[in-house]
Amino acid sequence: MKRRNFLQTAAVFGLPTIVPIAGLSASKSSLFTSLIAPESDRVLVIVHLFGGNDGLNTVIPLDQYAGLTKVRPLVYIENKLALKVNDNLALHPRMTGMQNMFSDGNLNIVQSVGYPKQNRSHFRSTDIWTSGSSADDIERTGWFGRYLDKLHPGFPVGYPSSEQPHPPAISLGNVAHASCEGANINFSQTVVDPNNVTMLAKADMGATSNDFYGTELDFIRTTITQTNAYNTVISKATDAGRNTVSYPSGNTLADQLKEVARMISGGLQTKVYTVYLGGFDTHAKQVTPDTSNGNHANSLREVSDAISAFQKDIKQLGLDDRVLGMTFSEFGRRIRQNASQGTDHGDAGPMFLFGGCVNGGVIGDNVEVHPDVPQTEGVPMQIDFRDVYGSILVDWFNVKSTLVKQLLHQEFKYMPLVGKCNEELPDSTDVVTEDGWTIGDPFSNSSNEVRITISSPSSSKLRYSLFDGRGRLVLANEISVSGTADYSLFTRPTRLPSGSYVLRMATGSGSTSTRKVVFD
Repeated sequence: MKRRNFLQTAAVFGLPTIVPIAGLSASKSSLFTSLIAPESDRVLVIVHLFGGNDGLNTVIPLDQYAGLTKVRPLVYIENKLALKVNDNLALHPRMTGMQNMFSDGNLNIVQSVGYPKQNRSHFRSTDIWTSGSSADDIERTGWFGRYLDKLHPGFPVGYPSSEQPHPPAISLGNVAHASCEGANINFSQTVVDPNNVTMLAKADMGATSNDFYGTELDFIRTTITQTNAYNTVISKATDAGRNTVSYPSGNTLADQLKEVARMISGGLQTKVYTVYLGGFDTHAKQVTPDTSNGNHANSLREVSDAISAFQKDIKQLGLDDRVLGMTFSEFGRRIRQNASQGTDHGDAGPMFLFGGCVNGGVIGDNVEVHPDVPQTEGVPMQIDFRDVYGSILVDWFNVKSTLVKQLLHQEFKYMPLVGKCNEELPDSTDVVTEDGWTIGDPFSNSSNEVRITISSPSSSKLRYSLFDGRGRLVLANEISVSGTADYSLFTRPTRLPSGSYVLRMATGSGSTSTRKVVFD
């Protein structure tokens, strides 16, 4: 049991009351704060779909029906019922809310996300996803917890403080989410009902001894005091906050997201919220004879209705440029159905990113569904989940790619997932990246060819993505670069109208630069 979970459970058993440690104050690491923007008011909402979501019935490859009807004869979703998002891809028929979000440019679908050497155990795979580790390594901290460790060194000692009065993370429910596990303690304040928080009892137990017992007692004192202080600010924010929409009733996920929206609108400065929904382990009776209904359909409707209500609420509250959401599940399901009208543990699956600042669209290719695929085969991984996490840290929290590699993995590959809001574009001057590249200002010639001058320290690749005014990805490619030269990126496609576009470039080692491109 984690330390914070123990303390919050211990209150039920009448833990002796304890006084706080006086004279503690939070410190900052000047090295780290020079690399990030901790004053950012941006928020990440992590939606954990536990059980292993069946990606092939969630995000449906419309160009693979010849294979789907052979390998999933009792499970596949009929083409005519699927909700199209483009010519080759569709969502489950019960996901109308998220289809509308996609049409509005507020949803990004990342296909076939996973990790090498997939472990199909619920618990070990969840450990991997929440820690951001490889399948071969055991990491004791969470991926977001390591980021928070850099922002809040020494936590929990010295927190809350006048500079950091609010909890860094909140987990809805009675368990602190493992993604926020720090070096000393989980950063999440667990909240079952923000309208009715429980205060832990306190009393004077005198001075502590200078031994192991004293150290642990000091820790308990600090955490009880912190818990009560955080509960107070959570209660105040909840009272001050509001919701602008009616959330679907009887929807567990909607109940959690409703409270998240209320806390954010009430002024809580928490950086990450985690919410949780189970029910995705669909070994049997995943569908009814009408495959658009059944247990999986009910779960997806709950997800879609909850997230779409939350997004509408956040927008009407004027917060949609501050809030980014992300879904994940510990693995996908196998390509073939099983003998119980269900699907078994597989490999990769889709992730959804949502919010007013998301770069709407689809990243990744449709999986190929061969009629002769083996029974044990899962959807193969295209995208490492740590690259999604890392790209969120880069785009949303302004973390440099060099630090992302330290926090996650050295092979980090940046993807343009979010960032169209509050985009601060540099002036028409050369930009020097953290890894030593010099990137000039892109320009368009009379033939509508976009060119740029680049100086790279070594032979490498430059990946670039072009976004329109609504933040939709309209073009992506890469070029080989070496030394200093004038390079041609692309010629304006005839389908693109006149206007301003945002060009985001990523160097071979992950540094990014964002510039404006204008077509007359």
